[in-house]
Amino acid sequence: MGGYDVVLFDLDNTLSDIHWSMREALPALLNEFGIECSAEDAARYLATFNEVATPLWHRLERGEMGLDELNDERFRLFVERAGIDADPAVLAPAYLGWLGTSGGLIDGARELLDDLHGDVRMGLITNGYSEVQRPRLLKFDLEKYFEAIVVSGEIGHAKPHAEFFDVAFEQLGHPDPSSVLVVGDSLTSDIAGGANAGAATCWYNPAGSPRPDAPRIDHVVTQLDAVAPIARG
Repeated sequence: MGGYDVVLFDLDNTLSDIHWSMREALPALLNEFGIECSAEDAARYLATFNEVATPLWHRLERGEMGLDELNDERFRLFVERAGIDADPAVLAPAYLGWLGTSGGLIDGARELLDDLHGDVRMGLITNGYSEVQRPRLLKFDLEKYFEAIVVSGEIGHAKPHAEFFDVAFEQLGHPDPSSVLVVGDSLTSDIAGGANAGAATCWYNPAGSPRPDAPRIDHVVTQLDAVAPIARG
């Protein structure tokens, strides 16, 4: 393989640590509304929040719900299961504000982008809310690296759907899909979507999970610094 002309990076849990963001944002949200949140409480609340939210993100990927419905539903379920005396309709939009200003990058992300910048064309593809992802891109100073930035909440389509990747390819001037490498942590959105779009795929798998038979995975890395040699070939 002689390398790739374009690399499309996922954001959450590929370049940025969304769990770090959530660990900061959820307690801050609860404190804002006068809900006591010790370190022990925060860990319990976060576990409950992830428990209710993860299946909803899978429903989003399958096209069964939109982002607004997802946010409303995860807070309705969270308040119910956590036993919190609060209005989920108030918590849900406020949480997005906290999430957009929280967290940081995964180790090696900045170094990888600096390494590839100027040598390989790069784009960013993310499922998420514009009011969360755009502030985070500014906070992390990431916009300068990318020729294309596609946020699902801005276009009405999410990974892994073809319409999402159509927008990304259009923003990049319709490169040959075989010259594009999609890098991400999610098998169901990043890797499946990239494979279906005809791009090569690189699964970021820091946990070292077993490699499944499907979707098609062309490369597997456990550390981000392994991406640059693949991109360059």
